[in-house]
Amino acid sequence: MDELTCPACNTSHRCVRLAAGQCARCTRCGTTLAKGSRFGLDGALACAITGLILAVPAVSLPIVEVSKLAQSRDGLLFTGVRAMWDDGMRLLAVWVVACGLLAPLVFLAVLVALLLPARTGGRVVAPKFLITVARGFQHWAMPEVQVLAFLVALVKLHTIVDVRVGAGFWAYVAMALMMLVAWRNFDLDAMLPGQPQPP
Repeated sequence: MDELTCPACNTSHRCVRLAAGQCARCTRCGTTLAKGSRFGLDGALACAITGLILAVPAVSLPIVEVSKLAQSRDGLLFTGVRAMWDDGMRLLAVWVVACGLLAPLVFLAVLVALLLPARTGGRVVAPKFLITVARGFQHWAMPEVQVLAFLVALVKLHTIVDVRVGAGFWAYVAMALMMLVAWRNFDLDAMLPGQPQPP
């Protein structure tokens, strides 16, 4: 029978299947051992796949249209990054791309790689490595910060020029939301071999 060992006090526990929202705690010290996903594996998987799909229109469609005196320009998601690169702020430009797009995409892709085999009855390849990658990238995936920065810039620009929000912005907001929902409703530790699995 599979057993789960508490990382804090080394107490062994019998593995059980967790219901949605349930939490497995150590009987000796109370350390949280695993949590059942609130929406189950299917909900987290659907959000992760949706987030990856939404990244395509978020990058390719205009996020904003700026117009003044009968002249207008469309801005894509990383138009500002190109401007920073051209102005010599290359390190900042790289960080914006990494935290605003690359890290979220890698994190979502790792979640899909962890969840899809569980959904289809397959075996997760290198789960410990994937979980390590996910833990590393989840701290750098910050699309919500970029959304907040865009809103601040939008408020300031609105007093100078006419600004219209484009479809790319809403796709990016939806991608960020899907990433956050998938992350908050999925426990990485539950995917380790021998851990209690959510339904």
